[in-house]
Amino acid sequence: MINSEINEPVRKNILIALDYHPSAEKVAKEGYEFAKGMNANIIIVHVYAEPAFYAADYSPIMGYKGAYTDGAKAVVDDIKKEGVAFLEAVASHLGDPAIKTVALSGDTIEKAILDYADNNSIDLIVMGSHARHGIGKLLMPDLSEHMIKHSKIPILIIRTDK
Repeated sequence: MINSEINEPVRKNILIALDYHPSAEKVAKEGYEFAKGMNANIIIVHVYAEPAFYAADYSPIMGYKGAYTDGAKAVVDDIKKEGVAFLEAVASHLGDPAIKTVALSGDTIEKAILDYADNNSIDLIVMGSHARHGIGKLLMPDLSEHMIKHSKIPILIIRTDK
């Protein structure tokens, strides 16, 4: 596709979704190389847990106040701050100042990523796949499988075998 006003190709937007798993380095590097090969805009995202979960203000129940009733905002701020620091470290590691980083929150990881992608003209989502077997697969279904089933946007899965 050509931008008719200035006769330049329209750049694609590629989102690379990362978690804290050690395999994220492989996903970041391979996703970055793929996006650079396409001369695409690169957006790296990390989803942190839904802040409302940590910030819930429970009334004492039978004398129990709950783990996060006092200072819940500080906990949420720390979680977000660490997510932002993680993304900044990834962008620095890849050495490209043009990389955009976004810390997301949402009800679920997949919803946060898909909502962001749908609302920000993302053309491709890159993510890793953690191979799980046996009871692990039952307890923690593969996020990439869910994303493939529910995304309207193409997804490139980087196999990590970890």
